[in-house]
Amino acid sequence: MGTKVGLVIITYNNEDHIRHTIESVRKQTLIDWVCVLVDNGSTDRTHEVALEEIDGDRRFSAYKKSNEGPAAGRNYGFARLPENVEFLHFLDGDDKLHPEFLEKLTSYLQQNPKVGAVACQFDEIDNDGNYLGKGHRSRFAPNSIGLPADIPLHIYETPFVSFFSSTAVGPFVVYRRSVFVKTNGFELKSQEDTDMYCKMRLLAEVHYLPEYLYIKRRHPNNLAHKKSYTKTHYAFREKWDTYYSDNPEVNKLIEKCLKYYYTRHKPLRAFKVAAKAFRKFLSRRDPHSLKWSFQCIGEGLGDIFLRTSYRRVKRKRIDKISATIRT
Repeated sequence: MGTKVGLVIITYNNEDHIRHTIESVRKQTLIDWVCVLVDNGSTDRTHEVALEEIDGDRRFSAYKKSNEGPAAGRNYGFARLPENVEFLHFLDGDDKLHPEFLEKLTSYLQQNPKVGAVACQFDEIDNDGNYLGKGHRSRFAPNSIGLPADIPLHIYETPFVSFFSSTAVGPFVVYRRSVFVKTNGFELKSQEDTDMYCKMRLLAEVHYLPEYLYIKRRHPNNLAHKKSYTKTHYAFREKWDTYYSDNPEVNKLIEKCLKYYYTRHKPLRAFKVAAKAFRKFLSRRDPHSLKWSFQCIGEGLGDIFLRTSYRRVKRKRIDKISATIRT
């Protein structure tokens, strides 16, 4: 009989938090697990602190490598897990798990064989561990009239379009290993989680439980990530906007999601950003915020009425697919 859960903890300059992360794994009510720690080239004492914390506990193993990004680190850790684990979880080195996280999510997967991955909602803490409140992982999908709407918490199943639209993603997920191995692991250097959710959803159902079982830490590094969102988002869109499958049904699904995303989801998000920028202009009299607000409004109107982005991406998709078929 195999080990039930394999965890991979990725760390980078987490010396102030890694002990708490490891401790949260030790406190799991499900005790049948092994854990691999991968230090992604920390310049502080993260690796040394982790070694001190796991000393004598054979359920843990630790490695240090150069920093090639979170995707490479997770793949490195996965390759060092026993092959007989049934389920997988990739934990960030500054986050924590509630004690019942593994037990509840793995039990759900055992009871629902069609589900390849199950996630949950999360609590938020600050850099010092102070409780900030309950977070909310939104899952947007078109409603009955085709407009983006957040899927209610009582609906567990999450459609592919939610992930295609870069919503409903995060580290609070447990994967069924037998499905995960068919994805070829984490591939993109940025938005690797979003990419993985898309790949998993094409292979099996992905569900969200309404329970708050993960603890997400908010700190300045999160803000830095947000500032680079546009740049990192490009690689994800480049892949999935032109994704082509040998399965005609998958291609039909991509086409449908593409139309929704660029003619509904993206422009309405642009209006939301415009409103935020305009409020900033009113409070700070910042001319750059006003300019950005008008630019977002213009892009949103163009996408809704002229389908500017959709037409551009559609041409790119046709050209890439044609080139693929010719070769």
